[in-house]
Amino acid sequence: MTYRIVGVDEQHIVIEFWKNNRELTFETYEEAQKYMRYIQSKAVIPGRYELEIMTVKAEASR
Repeated sequence: MTYRIVGVDEQHIVIEFWKNNRELTFETYEEAQKYMRYIQSKAVIPGRYELEIMTVKAEASR
């Protein structure tokens, strides 16, 4: 399973984390938690956003 981190504020505005035009994803929940703690420790995201770890839905095969 793959995970991603998003931030959501009171008005349901969602922020995503990207690097080099690719969304940051994590192979394990623990990796995502570690990166989320890193983000929170650096205080780079305004406090009005609550960070969440979400699973990435697999794309349907064609």
